[in-house]
Amino acid sequence: MKNKKSIIIISIIILFVVILGVYFLLNKQSNLNKQINLDTKTLENLKIFNKNLDDYYMQTWDNNKFLSSYSYLVKNDGTEVTLDDIEKSLNYKVPEDLKDVSIHFVKPKALKPYLKDKILDDDPEVLTVYSALPVEGGMYVSSKFDEGGFLSEKDYKQFVMDHSWEHGKVKTPLKDEKEYNAILKAVEEKDKSLEKGNVKYIACDDKYAMIVISSKDDPAYIKQYALQKNEDNSYKVIIEDLQARDNKIFVNYAYTDFELSMLPPYEIYKYNNISSDLSYVVDLLKQSGELNNDEEVLYSCGAGSFYYLEFKSNLKLLLYLNEDGKMDIYEVDNFKTALSQMTKIENNPPVFILNFE
Repeated sequence: MKNKKSIIIISIIILFVVILGVYFLLNKQSNLNKQINLDTKTLENLKIFNKNLDDYYMQTWDNNKFLSSYSYLVKNDGTEVTLDDIEKSLNYKVPEDLKDVSIHFVKPKALKPYLKDKILDDDPEVLTVYSALPVEGGMYVSSKFDEGGFLSEKDYKQFVMDHSWEHGKVKTPLKDEKEYNAILKAVEEKDKSLEKGNVKYIACDDKYAMIVISSKDDPAYIKQYALQKNEDNSYKVIIEDLQARDNKIFVNYAYTDFELSMLPPYEIYKYNNISSDLSYVVDLLKQSGELNNDEEVLYSCGAGSFYYLEFKSNLKLLLYLNEDGKMDIYEVDNFKTALSQMTKIENNPPVFILNFE
C-alpha cells in the first residue's frame, strides 16, 4: 500500500512537471508568434516607412557611411539617424502613428533567435536597416525585406545588449604584460615576418584587441589586425589587413559589438606612399649641409608629408614637407617628442612611421 502511494505521488509530480513544461513551451511559442493589434493603416504606413528607410540608407550611404552603434543606425561621426533626417532627404512625411519608431542597423541573423522564420535566411550576415515600433508589451520589429514580428520588452532589451560595445575597460597593455604578449603571439603566428616586430599601436578590452605592428627589418611593412580573446586568455586574429581598409566600416560591419574607440586615430590605407627607403631625403640633407656626410641611417620611414630618421650617432630627425614645398626639419629626443611635434602640425598624423622601440 505504501509503495502504491509512493507511485501515485511520483506520477502526480511527473505529470505536474510535464504540464508545467508544456505550459512554458506554449507560452514561449505564443510570445514568438504573438499577433500585434496593428490596424491596417498602421501596417501599410509601416511598410511604406520601411521602404523609405531602406531608400534613405542606400541613397545617402556615401555621405554618411553608416555604422551600427549598440544596434542603432548612426552616421559615421556617431550621431544617431533621426526621422527628420529621413524626411528631409526623401521629401517624405513620417505618419503620426510611426513617430516613436526606432531605427536599427543589424545583421538579420541577430534577430533570428527572437523572430525565427519571420526573418528571411537570405544574406544573414549583411547589415540591414530595421524599424522598431513600440506596441503593448514590447516592440514590433520589421524591415523592407522581413515581415517582422513582436519582441517582448525583455527580449528587445537583450537584443540591444547583444550589440553593446562595452566589454570591460579599454586599455593599452604595456610591454611584457600578459595581454601584450598574448596579442603579439597571435600576430606572430599569423605572420612570421612580424616576430619581434615594432608595435606602433595596441589596445584591448575584455573581449577584443587591436594592434598595428611593423617588421623589425622593414618599417614600411606595416600590418593592422583585430583580435578576439579566447576563454584561455589567448587571442586569435579575426580581421587582418586592416592597414588596407576603412577601419570603422570594416570592423563595425564584421563585428557590430566591437568598441570602435580601440581603433588607432589614423587610417593607414589613406597613405599610398609609405616607404622605408629615404636615401633620397638623406642625400638632399647632406647636399644642403643639414646633415654630416658620415651619418649612418639606422631607421627610416615616411608617409604623407612626414619623414622620420634615426642615425647611428643617436641623432633623430622628423621632417615635414610643408605647403610651400620646403622641408621643415625638427631634431627630436625620442618618438614621444616626435609624436608631439607631428600632432602640432596635423590632426591624426601618420605616427606609425615612428620607431616605438
